[in-house]
Amino acid sequence: MHDACKAHSRSFLMLARDNPENCGEIRLGLTVTKRIGGAVIRNRIRRRLRAAAGEIFPSRADAGTDYVLVARKAAYDRKYADLLDDMKRALLRLSRNTT
Repeated sequence: MHDACKAHSRSFLMLARDNPENCGEIRLGLTVTKRIGGAVIRNRIRRRLRAAAGEIFPSRADAGTDYVLVARKAAYDRKYADLLDDMKRALLRLSRNTT
């Protein structure tokens, strides 16, 4: 994966890019824009996405890759199990794009 690859889901847009300089780490960035809602809503979305990534990324994300999640409004009240499934599917799609 030379250029940024992306995977869409109902809850977020996931971007991924190889970064050979990060020594095999998995790095994650989150973006929740003000268009989604007030600070309380944005913070809840950020916490939910960070918690889901904490469960899914260690076993499924590619080492040496930088990921960015751009949140969508659906991440606010989507069932947590569905949010985890969205994340698994997005990582699977991105890993398929690397070959």
